[in-house]
Amino acid sequence: MKELNYGKGYKYAHDYEEKLTDMQCLPDSLAGRQYYTPGVQGREAKVKQWMESLEARRKAISDENQSKT
Repeated sequence: MKELNYGKGYKYAHDYEEKLTDMQCLPDSLAGRQYYTPGVQGREAKVKQWMESLEARRKAISDENQSKT
């Protein structure tokens, strides 16, 4: 598989300090879609905060990688 470049360009999240990468795994037609929107009651409020934090970290990683190119 290595000779066929299988996995070339794959970014294994656990190899990175933040455990996040800017690698797009979904097809272009599905990228950027939001499949779940947490509410504001109970535990969903914490889930909403966590998702917003995660998205901000992901964007920062993406911006950092774009500035390197």
